[in-house]
Amino acid sequence: MPFYNWLRPAASDDVATLTTKRRAAQKLKALRAALDAHIAAAPLAEGTHRPSDPSTYVRIATWNLREFDSASYGYRGQEATAYIAEILSHFDLIALQEIRRDLRALKEVAKLLGPNWSYIATDVTEGSPGNEERMAFLFNTDRVWFRHVAGELTLPDGQQVTDPFGDRFRVEGGAQLELPDGHTLASPTGLKTGTLASGETKIAEDVEIPLPAGTKIILPPGSAVRFANNARVPITADHGIDIEATATPTLPAAAEIVLPPNSLVGGPEQFARTPFIASFQAGWLKINLATVHIYYGSGAAGLERRQEEIRRLTALLADRARSDSDSDADAYFIVLGDFNIVDHEHDTMAALQTNDFVVPAPLQSVPGSNVRQDKFYDQIALWTGESHRRTAHTRIQPYRAGVFDYFDVVYRTDEEDTYRPFMRKLDADQFYSSYAQWRTYQMSDHLPMWVELHIDFAREYLDEVEADIQTHLDG
Repeated sequence: MPFYNWLRPAASDDVATLTTKRRAAQKLKALRAALDAHIAAAPLAEGTHRPSDPSTYVRIATWNLREFDSASYGYRGQEATAYIAEILSHFDLIALQEIRRDLRALKEVAKLLGPNWSYIATDVTEGSPGNEERMAFLFNTDRVWFRHVAGELTLPDGQQVTDPFGDRFRVEGGAQLELPDGHTLASPTGLKTGTLASGETKIAEDVEIPLPAGTKIILPPGSAVRFANNARVPITADHGIDIEATATPTLPAAAEIVLPPNSLVGGPEQFARTPFIASFQAGWLKINLATVHIYYGSGAAGLERRQEEIRRLTALLADRARSDSDSDADAYFIVLGDFNIVDHEHDTMAALQTNDFVVPAPLQSVPGSNVRQDKFYDQIALWTGESHRRTAHTRIQPYRAGVFDYFDVVYRTDEEDTYRPFMRKLDADQFYSSYAQWRTYQMSDHLPMWVELHIDFAREYLDEVEADIQTHLDG
């Protein structure tokens, strides 16, 4: 259980501080009771029953902790950090997303959880799509141990994510086009637009305008024609490359057009936020756990990119599982995190359940993991392609699963007046106007999702050994 030493009253505490501490103590007791009741009432996988001994199962969770931690709506207070630690303490191994560059908030939670908890965090994913985020695994070392293997997942050549708009380039100062006679270029009307702080207008949707056949483009200064070593080209008598001596030459097929630096857009890409995989063991069960935060994007192109990232991920992990048949055939692969799944019937869910990955049945009936519980962004999927396994005694056996709504207990919608004094903006004599938004930056705009897996296979192992011995005796 977490350690809440800061709650004990101090001589220097004023009335407001004592009131906050009393409320936090009351809420923590209510939160513990709500979590216990939620887990006890969670749906069971068909044909199973809750094991009476907690040491026979491991409880794995995923939680996107919104910008943990940032100044977007003020940093998290001690009260919120205590609630987060209490929730996490009810699970054994948690994949966390949206951990920010500064690890102080994660370290504070680990400190509250106590010395038997540890964590593994990735480096920051740089760039705009990466949003300076880390991912992390937080685990109870009394229940789970790290198997000393971890790393980022990157896509090999030829299997990267493709841009929905294809390969593109932009020209500094604007591209110059020459259209065929009788043709003009016109933008569609009725576009969604917005206004920047500078007063400039921006479009608020993707727009693609077809170019007529025969359109010519004037390449920017600094462009070149390149022929790679060993390219097959026609050679002139004086050992030059044979290029038509005309104003509009046709280049040999092996020619490549070189554009100035930073002109290319699109093309094959890695994941927007690099997935992270680590190997753990709980009881007899070895788990290779991959955590993700899949690209969201906007419009049809963003949705296609999202689906392709999910498909590429499951293919990569399935290949990895099959290739581990010699070195680690007894470990199971699980992928979990924020997939930005639209709903259970959407193509995004179909993309996740490819390459022998499936979402456990108990999780297919739980509510969504957003605050309104009508979105299904977060998921946990298990790899079921087991033909490579060396042993038969272990298996993936889910028990209960669920999504826990902590806003039923803490930062409730009817408590806005209570928390209004805490909603002051940093270094300003103003307050945030939206309590609904502010409370998601104290807790999160995602709810934790979890599943229990069986980890005690001693009986199955002994049965297997006994059968092997009998085979030897019969032989």
